[in-house]
Amino acid sequence: METKRKKRFFTSHSKSSAMVVSLALHAILAVVALSFVAVTVITKDDQNFESKQVARPRMPAKKLQVPVKIKKKQRRPKLRQRIVVKQNINRNMPDIKMPEISGIKGGIGATGDAGLGGAGGVGFSMPEIEVFGVRSKGEKVFLALDSDARMMRDEVGGMRAYTIIKEELSKIVEGLSPTTLFNVAVFDHHNTTMLFPRMVPATRENVVRVEKWLDPLNKVRAGMSDTAYGPLTLGPGGSEVFDDFARGKLQPVEWPGSARYWYTTSAVAMEQQADTVFLLTGWWGVHRHAKGVRKEWNQSNWDRWNEKIRKAKELHKKENDRRAKKGEPPQVLRGDYDLVGTYFPNAEFPPEPEWYYYTSRELAKALHALRKETASKLPVKSGLTKKKNDRFSVNVVFFAPKNTGISDVEKEHFRTLTSLCNGELRVITGLEAIKSSISGAEE
Repeated sequence: METKRKKRFFTSHSKSSAMVVSLALHAILAVVALSFVAVTVITKDDQNFESKQVARPRMPAKKLQVPVKIKKKQRRPKLRQRIVVKQNINRNMPDIKMPEISGIKGGIGATGDAGLGGAGGVGFSMPEIEVFGVRSKGEKVFLALDSDARMMRDEVGGMRAYTIIKEELSKIVEGLSPTTLFNVAVFDHHNTTMLFPRMVPATRENVVRVEKWLDPLNKVRAGMSDTAYGPLTLGPGGSEVFDDFARGKLQPVEWPGSARYWYTTSAVAMEQQADTVFLLTGWWGVHRHAKGVRKEWNQSNWDRWNEKIRKAKELHKKENDRRAKKGEPPQVLRGDYDLVGTYFPNAEFPPEPEWYYYTSRELAKALHALRKETASKLPVKSGLTKKKNDRFSVNVVFFAPKNTGISDVEKEHFRTLTSLCNGELRVITGLEAIKSSISGAEE
């Protein structure tokens, strides 16, 4: 029995196997072919251009001109040396500090900083002024000169001493810096006259006006009358003050029994916001108001009083006639009370009402109140700072008789006043002391 051979799988499926193998090879070749990237490298030859010389017209090169701004050197403003008025060549003068921009340095007064008016200051240190040995600082200076007969008493030095005082005041004004504001007033028992209606700069023109205004005041002339004194003898210009300035406890003036004397002048200075005030006087004055009605004299008493006046005038005339023959100025006495009191010191005087005399503290408070009241009305200018606190000083130069000096009462009054106004009191006794206290006097 023949044995059948078993056919193998691939033998029976040879055609299909070949196809499968062929497909597999093609697939492999396709995959391999896809994995290659055909890159075509194109190389370009460098192009060379030959330049040809072309003749072109040439323009001449322009020179560049650049504008150069030349800065001019600006000169720094020179700070003016602020003055010390008294110039004594035989005296060691203090160092004068130049102005420094360090805020406003006040004068002397209540508290705080001072400046121009009530609105502010320029920021420089205050100039210093010296009047008969009293020093103070301020940009606005008010000078007040007493022209009452008591300033020309024989014991003080008479009219010759007054002439020295007046001329020294003119020198003080002349020595002020042109940037300093100032005013001058002349007063007596009942009147106050100002030269300028407001503060003015100390220019040469204004200084000359002061000199011409003061020159005829109480001036010694040959054959002059014993009544040729007081504000009525001032030169042209000026205006009388009629305001009452009653503040605080002060009551309106009752003529003729009471007066303001130096208070009116000081009140004007407060109204004008002066930094420093100088009162040149020889009497405390009468600052009072009546508390009742005075008693009346009978006719016989008035007759005796009038007789005393007549005799006193006769004696006064004889004295002045004697002086005129010697070429001396007359003896100056104010009113009937001074006449009778000089020649008949024990005479009985007419009755007066009970008076209330204002204290120096009440007068100082009135000045402070008036100044504060006026300052509140001043406008604040742009760029200036209104003063937080106000500073000012009231200084007094008292010309006393050589034989008696200043009375204890007057000294206490003025000391209290100047203390409350942060000023200074100086007493000058007699003609020789006046001569030695002026600028240029030998010590």
